[in-house]
Amino acid sequence: MRIFMIALLPLALGACQYAEVRESQKAPLAQQVAEGRGIASTLCANCHGLDDQPALRHDTPPLNQVLSRYDADTLHANFEAGLKVGHPDMPEFVFGPLGADVLLTYLKSIQEPVPAEG
Repeated sequence: MRIFMIALLPLALGACQYAEVRESQKAPLAQQVAEGRGIASTLCANCHGLDDQPALRHDTPPLNQVLSRYDADTLHANFEAGLKVGHPDMPEFVFGPLGADVLLTYLKSIQEPVPAEG
């Protein structure tokens, strides 16, 4: 019996890694988008605009084009860890895992192609 339990230990530990489901992933998509939009409205819109609005600063991308400039996974990790991303005077935000999840869900929901220069 003891050998059987020892043999199953790695499987059990691996399963624990996947058993944790973030609360934001349990929420309906519309709720995640709304929560992310709330974060963006409060913390990002002053410089980047909101939804399909143009950026209010010339040195920042509009929110609906951010993911054409930044990898979503890298941006998520940066937001979660509180690393500074983007332009030099961008404030440092620490969203944590749930905040980063919903903010990226919102950003993904509004992305548009970057207009061709011409």
